[in-house]
Amino acid sequence: MERSEMRISGIGKSQGGYYSHVRVDGMAKIKGDTDCISLDSNGTLTVEGALQSESVVVNGTVTVEGGVNANRMVLDGMATIKEQAVCNELVTVNGRLSIGKGLIGEKVEVFGSLKTRDGVQCEVLNVHGGFNIDGLLNAGSVDIRMSFPCKTQEIGGETITVRRFKKFNVIEQFVPALSARLQANIIEGDEVDLEYTEADIVRGNNVRIGKGCKIGRVEYKNQLHRDDDAAIGASHQI
Repeated sequence: MERSEMRISGIGKSQGGYYSHVRVDGMAKIKGDTDCISLDSNGTLTVEGALQSESVVVNGTVTVEGGVNANRMVLDGMATIKEQAVCNELVTVNGRLSIGKGLIGEKVEVFGSLKTRDGVQCEVLNVHGGFNIDGLLNAGSVDIRMSFPCKTQEIGGETITVRRFKKFNVIEQFVPALSARLQANIIEGDEVDLEYTEADIVRGNNVRIGKGCKIGRVEYKNQLHRDDDAAIGASHQI
């Protein structure tokens, strides 16, 4: 099927369909499902349908009413995806990404905030910001450097590391909800290294519970290292 280019400058509308390259500079609305090789948007873009593309680069604001299936995505600004998002290679969030369902990817980088209404499944998750994942976070490698609050129901992975990216802020004394802390029900991995984390249960082969942690129960196979500042309700070697 022959693909044509779509270019919108200023304010414009276009129909969905098959395109080679989509370029938006300004404010645009695309009506219908869109399948393209690359999408580059600078400004404000609304896709009234699903989006499929090898490459998606957004500078500004984008809203996709359906799902997104891409190889690589770089999002600078605010992005809203109403359905599921699948990114086969890399998604980089420099700003805020909100997903109405779940996120499936190979490598996910968050330099800002990520919010999903379902789980996140990927091989590598690197966070330098915050997230709210309403479901299971499942990744081979999880490296969280918190600047904002992080919340999820459950984390499962091989290597899980949680740290603060910034020092304590005076505002956190008065507004605890803004504190850079991780909240989860269950955290389970092979190598688990936590700081500033609140969880009901932590399970792992080798577990370190560092400063600022409040853990209900720790179950470990090989080693448990506990910081003097950490609070653990009970620990059990399995």
